[in-house]
Amino acid sequence: MAEPTARQVVDQMEQKTRGTTSQGLMEIQIDRDRVHRSLLMEIWDESATDRAFIRVLKPERDRGTAFLKVKTNMWQYVPSINKEIKIEGSLLQDSWMGSDFTNDDLMRATSIVDDYEQAFLPSGADEYKIQLIPKPTAAVVWSKIILVVRKSDVLPVQEDFYDHKGRLKKRMKYFDIKNMGGRVIPTRYEMSSLENGQQVSKTTLIFHRISFNQAIPAFVFSKANLRK
Repeated sequence: MAEPTARQVVDQMEQKTRGTTSQGLMEIQIDRDRVHRSLLMEIWDESATDRAFIRVLKPERDRGTAFLKVKTNMWQYVPSINKEIKIEGSLLQDSWMGSDFTNDDLMRATSIVDDYEQAFLPSGADEYKIQLIPKPTAAVVWSKIILVVRKSDVLPVQEDFYDHKGRLKKRMKYFDIKNMGGRVIPTRYEMSSLENGQQVSKTTLIFHRISFNQAIPAFVFSKANLRK
């Protein structure tokens, strides 16, 4: 059997962890400047049409905050001012709700399959190590991503994100691999922000439930749904 290409490995990993559609409940725990806060939210994602929706459920002060992405367009609804805000492309790398994830990370505005060139790096017998370099036309912030994937089940282990000066700025680690929504996936992601190799803050994303490849009503991905 022929060995897969680096792109095929990345694509297969994306399919296993994302599916054609996914919807569920997840928690984000933010640890920054000795402050710990937690957000609970519902998520909907449809990769085929490049649409996503997030609604915050808790805490009460953030309840109703919602985010919509339709292809390259993104909006945030802020209940306290009853206003929709267009998130411009220049803001995709801004922090999402004060976390170590960006708007891009949570809303999947860029694709590690389509926006990057993939190439294998030397690795151990049990893992693939893949270097991702952005395509010339891709509007991405990272100059390089190094991805580690398990060979046994093509699940992600770690991602390192480098800025345009070649400095390691963020690291994502994947944990708690178990059956959820009918497939075996990592159910806890940890994103750390780094300065000079030292962690300065961390955000943990935990899936409480998720389902895959189920039809999502078109209304979910509408601006009207932001104010629901």
